[in-house]
Amino acid sequence: MRLLIAGAGGHGCVVADAAEVSADPWDQIAFIDDRYPDLTASGPWPVVGKFSALAGFASHYDACFVAVGGAALRLSLLERSRVLGFKIPLIVHSRAAVSRHARLEPGSIVAAGAVVNVGSDVGFGCIINTGATVDHDCRLGAGVHISPGAHLAGNVAVGTRSWIGIGAIARQGVRIGADVIVGAGALCLEDVRDGVVVVGAPARERTA
Repeated sequence: MRLLIAGAGGHGCVVADAAEVSADPWDQIAFIDDRYPDLTASGPWPVVGKFSALAGFASHYDACFVAVGGAALRLSLLERSRVLGFKIPLIVHSRAAVSRHARLEPGSIVAAGAVVNVGSDVGFGCIINTGATVDHDCRLGAGVHISPGAHLAGNVAVGTRSWIGIGAIARQGVRIGADVIVGAGALCLEDVRDGVVVVGAPARERTA
């Protein structure tokens, strides 16, 4: 099968590398990226066009995965890919640990060393990055990014498009709203309302 990845940056290479060792038999992987034609390769994988050329690749690739950091753009491109007829895969690195009793939607990646435990529900287009842990019965909305080394204890909920920064921690049962940024190393001991940035240990809303 042939996989097209939208976004040829560092995260795109992480996705391509995970795809190569995942359970799916991808025998061809290529990128599209708006730096094309100045950028023609990223790592060992070719860059074959711009984002605007996505529709033209629908007959050449079986599936499309979107590897951009911004949640709104990621979800938009995933939905466009689906409308164009691409399969939207779930990519799980062979060295990730995902419970057979967890539910993960397409367009998401679970990177090397990450854990998704029993009863968890991971929405469309999420990133569970390197070494992150999502413990039992967590709920992640669409477009959530759990950064490298971040840890969600059991029964944590994270709203759509929220970003949990590198090394951050959420205590069991905490509710984190939509469009939230949790800063690197923050410790979330209490619920976090929609649309705010929280930093520190314990985490507090950042004021201008």
